[in-house]
Amino acid sequence: MSFTSSQEIKNKSEDKKRTYRHWTTLEDRKLLELRNSGMKFRHIATQLSRTAISVEKRYRKILRGE
Repeated sequence: MSFTSSQEIKNKSEDKKRTYRHWTTLEDRKLLELRNSGMKFRHIATQLSRTAISVEKRYRKILRGE
C-alpha cells in the first residue's frame, strides 16, 4: 500500500489550475457562425481551443444578450 503525502496532493492540484481566458469579439463571431451552420459544441470547442461546456455557456450568454 502506498501513501501520498499531503504536500504531493497539493502540488498535483496546483498543476491543474485553470486560468480564465476572456472571449474576444472574433471568437464570439466564429462561435455564432459555426453554431449557426449546425456544428456541435464539442467540434467548435476544438477549433477555438476551449472546452465544450465553456463554448455552450458562452453561446447561451450571447443569445441572452449579456
